[in-house]
Amino acid sequence: MFGAIKSFIRNFRITIDYPRYEREQRAAHLAQADRRFDASQLNKEIAQIRQQATAAGDQRFGSDVASLRQRIAATEQGLRKDRQLLSIFERNYKAELDALYAQKTQLFEEKEGLLADAQAMKAERSAAHDDLQEAYDDLEDAKSDVDRWYAKSERTPWLFGNGGKKLPKHSLFGQSHGDLSSAKYRRGEAVSDVGDSKRRIADIKARQAAARQAIDRNYAEIGAVMEKIGAVKKDRQHMYDLKSEGVDPAVLRTTIQTAQSTLTDLERQLRSSENQRVAVIQETQARLGLGEREAAVADLLSREARFVEDFDSEQSRATRQDEHRRQWMASHA
Repeated sequence: MFGAIKSFIRNFRITIDYPRYEREQRAAHLAQADRRFDASQLNKEIAQIRQQATAAGDQRFGSDVASLRQRIAATEQGLRKDRQLLSIFERNYKAELDALYAQKTQLFEEKEGLLADAQAMKAERSAAHDDLQEAYDDLEDAKSDVDRWYAKSERTPWLFGNGGKKLPKHSLFGQSHGDLSSAKYRRGEAVSDVGDSKRRIADIKARQAAARQAIDRNYAEIGAVMEKIGAVKKDRQHMYDLKSEGVDPAVLRTTIQTAQSTLTDLERQLRSSENQRVAVIQETQARLGLGEREAAVADLLSREARFVEDFDSEQSRATRQDEHRRQWMASHA
């Protein structure tokens, strides 16, 4: 019984100690892999070969490639300039200006309509305010009639009132309930008129705000069209100036065609020189053994990967567990 307990405790202590041992063994295994499969010297030689091969290619064709690239850049710059000049002559300035003038006329017509609408809404709003004031006046009159009716109905007869008297529903000459109903009706009508006038004014305000936005847009569009007209006229004047300086569009077209042909030929020469440069680089790399060294590096990396993976195999793990138990037992004898 006591021996079984001791064995259980010993196994438990071995188990909790094993992760430490595993970490140490993994670090040692990776360090061994770095030593056994070190490719630093091969990589250094590969870099040197690439450098030597590039230098050989540049020595043979580098100056040709650089010169051709400079000539291509200069030709492209000249082409862009000539094409830009030719585009100035090929524009239809009359058609552009006619379209802009038509747009300008339409915008000014819209402007007149918008301003007329704004003026009409201003007058409409003024009339609506007058109607609102009239409705307020009617409301005050009706409220006063109601207040006077109640005051008279409660005032003593000594002060020309009807206090204590039963008033008829209708009367041609004296106070009656019909008078009160009429005053209340007029008060209700006045309240309704006040509400209608306020809603009418709010609607006019909203339409005025929208009209102001439309006017602002119209002014902005007119300004943009005027700027475009000025720009087109400026470009047209530039064309006139170029003509007076002797620039001929026919000559420009011929120059562009010649430059395009020259550019095509230069690009062909550049491709040929670059291909020959690459061929020299590849031939030098092969002669100096680049392929063999790259294959050797790939082989080392493959073997290193298998070596590292072998650490996690079941057989290797079982061997480490046995060795750990042996070492632990020896150190705790």
